[in-house]
Amino acid sequence: MSSPFDFSFPPFDALSPLERIDIARQIDIEYYAAGSTIIPANSSIEALYVVMKGLVVGGAEQDVYFTEHELFDGKALLEGQCAYAFSAFEDTLLWRIARESVLRLSQHNPTFAAYFYQDVARRMAELSPSPHQLSQATLMLTRVRDACISPVHYVAHDASVLEAAQCLQQFGVSSVLIQTGQGCGIFTQSDLCQMVSKGLIPAQEKVAAHASFKLISVAPDATLHQAMILMIRHGIHRVLVAHDGEISGVLEQLDLLTSLAGNPHSIGLQIDRSRNLAELKLASDQFLPVIQMLHHSGMKVTLIAELISELRQKLLAKLFALLAPAEMLNHVCLLVLGSEGRGEQILRTDQDNALIIEDGYSHPELETVCQQFNAALQTLGYPPCPGGIMVSNPQWRQSVSGFKQEINDWTYTPSAENIIKLAIWIDGCAVTGNTTLLYKLQSHLQKWLDSNTPFMAHFALPLEQFPTPLGLFSRLVTGEEKLLDLKKGGLFPITHGLRSLALEKGIAATNSYERLAAFVTRSGDTVLTSALAQDLSETLRFLQGLQLKYGLQAISAGKSTFNQIDPAQLTALERDLIKDAFSVVKQFRTLLRHHFKLGLL
Repeated sequence: MSSPFDFSFPPFDALSPLERIDIARQIDIEYYAAGSTIIPANSSIEALYVVMKGLVVGGAEQDVYFTEHELFDGKALLEGQCAYAFSAFEDTLLWRIARESVLRLSQHNPTFAAYFYQDVARRMAELSPSPHQLSQATLMLTRVRDACISPVHYVAHDASVLEAAQCLQQFGVSSVLIQTGQGCGIFTQSDLCQMVSKGLIPAQEKVAAHASFKLISVAPDATLHQAMILMIRHGIHRVLVAHDGEISGVLEQLDLLTSLAGNPHSIGLQIDRSRNLAELKLASDQFLPVIQMLHHSGMKVTLIAELISELRQKLLAKLFALLAPAEMLNHVCLLVLGSEGRGEQILRTDQDNALIIEDGYSHPELETVCQQFNAALQTLGYPPCPGGIMVSNPQWRQSVSGFKQEINDWTYTPSAENIIKLAIWIDGCAVTGNTTLLYKLQSHLQKWLDSNTPFMAHFALPLEQFPTPLGLFSRLVTGEEKLLDLKKGGLFPITHGLRSLALEKGIAATNSYERLAAFVTRSGDTVLTSALAQDLSETLRFLQGLQLKYGLQAISAGKSTFNQIDPAQLTALERDLIKDAFSVVKQFRTLLRHHFKLGLL
């Protein structure tokens, strides 16, 4: 006897009793043997499937798996067309719900619709948080004006389809508007595809003959739920945003979905479309709310760091491109350094950046661009680096030859200041420009350090600077302010220790987790055992999680630092785990002290 449909899982937990009764009557059960196709690629889709028992595989790379109570494929259901195949990985039982039933429920139950649309965005963006852990009502009440809206672009009333297509390509949009005697019309990428498929020649066809003049608009103050309902009701992929007859933008279905999901992808789109510093700041201001949402959703801290790092680098690249002449990017390479370069910085911190300049290249605007870049970053909320590690500082804006000499000086005279500079440099990551310039310097550093064992000991020595805050009987040790410094006591010894080993072994990876993985896969390397590498990975992840959790609390309280925490704030479980974490840090430091013979310095 088959199991009854379980309405306790999202999005079905949002249905009313009557809606549950109604949909229960329409649910069918289908069986698929292992290896059989459930939905062929590039086929129409007429139902939403929910896994009862078994395992389903699908997606673009056929590497997305769906287990019990998970549904697929929401995006295809909305569009009526499924691009990717789905098949039974093992013998599978599925609940089948007709497409018409799902769309009808979405029209009449906004909470159900919110879950459903957010699930679509989650599967599109892969790393979006679980809809069950967020406030759907809050998301659905987001105003259209606060979503990622595409700008409006017009073509002439007598323009050809070719000219319209060129406009689509030039501005990276999926639709253009045309004003004619019969009113305002819209021409989309879909219209272009249909016209070409008929064998018509774009240069010989007027765009007005292929545009749609039945336009659907929504007010900027309308909610995203209202916009979503309009799209479903009219079977369209976009609505115009208009107030008092004035069209201000286009809300695309993809933008709506990502806005509902709070998906970082929507910020990426906004960064790409930014035309000035003011628009870039609107995107930058969304970082913190998204971080809060991702953390609240329970997403792993490593994934949050990866997402935010990508967005932040995209932000910096866009900012530099807005300020610098286009031809300059072929001759320079913009870097982020330190934790930003490692891709491990989540909350906003001081600027750490540098610019490598091709030997022999000069430009009269180069210094001005660099000054403007750091000033603009400050406007975006990134304070200047107290140590002056910024492109506006000539020491961190040099030619390849200049930086080679700096590297030689840092390594030849391993003072505390030079070691810090080199450590920050080693974690550098290219953001935009000619990345081969960075590769040249990385190669120079590695050759310069080959067999330089005495220098490596000096480079690792800062590990001795901060004691692990764990005393006798595993008691937590705090300073005068009765606070634990997560960075000095735990994060720095791990990251700098891995950085030291990576530099010694010639490992190119800059991310701490990637460095750990590289150590484990190296044959014949006995410095780190697999067990200790795993412990370090989990310890680093745990400490970063605490840093994020209490850092967000500090920001909410108006504090400027997020590395120090009061042990009294920790839960009982966190206190136990942090003691274990510091024990791993002490073990790692002991290993490094012996490996680099730090006691002899």
